[in-house]
Amino acid sequence: MNHYGYKVCYKKQDSNKWKVYLVTNTYSLAEWHVRWYERDPPKRLKRVVWDTFPILKISEYKTRWRGCPF
Repeated sequence: MNHYGYKVCYKKQDSNKWKVYLVTNTYSLAEWHVRWYERDPPKRLKRVVWDTFPILKISEYKTRWRGCPF
């Protein structure tokens, strides 16, 4: 199965919708970010659940990385 990267998503505890917070190339870096944000969450994101999802389609990969400043 091709993975074109990973997205770190969050959702509020009362919501069912996942929102993308960060996109990375490697699973280990995505998991590191999840551990970091669970331990020290951003100030505006309190009481959220963090998870990592793979990017499976090339079209999603292209749209996610379109605004990347690198």
